Amino acid sequence: MLHSEDADINLVIRQVINLDTKAVRIKKNVVRRADRILDRTKNDIKEKEKAELDGVQELAKQNYQQEIDKAKEERQKIIASMEQELVKIRCRYDDKKEDKALEVLERLFKQPTKSN
Repeated sequence: MLHSEDADINLVIRQVINLDTKAVRIKKNVVRRADRILDRTKNDIKEKEKAELDGVQELAKQNYQQEIDKAKEERQKIIASMEQELVKIRCRYDDKKEDKALEVLERLFKQPTKSN
């Protein structure tokens, strides 16, 4: 009977060793799987961050271009307004110049000449 008990103990020990070996393999597999999931998750986050950054950069470029276009348009409006004002000033200047020229001519013709 002693021999039978030794065999049973050996069988139990082998089963415990097998279970421990399986547990170690399962743990390694779980760790590898968890690492793969973690890596995939990190990559997904990086891709989403990159996509978000690209979108934000594109939006910033569009906003920048819109502001540049607005500034150019405003500049053109100011230039056009100033040109109109300059035309008005030139017209007033030309009118006054003509008036003054006529006034000078009238004075010249009204002055008595010394030979008369």
